[in-house]
Amino acid sequence: MFLPYIQQDRVANVVGIDPGSQTLGLCVLSFDIVTFEIISTQAKTFYGDRLPQYDKFIAATHGDRVARILAHKQNIKELLYYYKPIIVASESPFFNTRRPNAFAALLEVLTMIRDSIIEYNPYQPLIGIDPPTVKKAVGAPGNADKSMVLLALSKMGDALKLNQNYISQLDEHSVDAIAVAYCAYVNQVLNRQ
Repeated sequence: MFLPYIQQDRVANVVGIDPGSQTLGLCVLSFDIVTFEIISTQAKTFYGDRLPQYDKFIAATHGDRVARILAHKQNIKELLYYYKPIIVASESPFFNTRRPNAFAALLEVLTMIRDSIIEYNPYQPLIGIDPPTVKKAVGAPGNADKSMVLLALSKMGDALKLNQNYISQLDEHSVDAIAVAYCAYVNQVLNRQ
């Protein structure tokens, strides 16, 4: 569960998203706007068919994937209104020849994320970050697998204000969302490439 958000004058939020039609990872990384120090990092994986916004009637009419994506859309929009991020970033979809249908679903999810942001604030851009850049931002090789990204992230625990117990409980979607948020923070806030 996410921690309650306490609005403070010196705190800004970066939202990082690992897109998926069923499992969607979302991270909120908070930092001090004067010192640029990270204050907290929290992440959660949302399951589309378990969200309260999931509509069984839409699923029966338009299919389960559409119902999950619409549930994610409403959930993301609610989280954006709650956390008021200054940056929203998502991992860009990639084409895998072994799973070509996954690419189409990821494009639908990315469109939904963009629609959520436009409904929240039409002037808030969505920053897309390719998977190798996300992995490199946390110190993993660009072709790293999930376990290597988790290992790299665990080495950054103190900087991200994450304790090892919390990190050990994260699934791959939450880990990726943290990496996306951190990459956006480094590139957009610290202005480092």
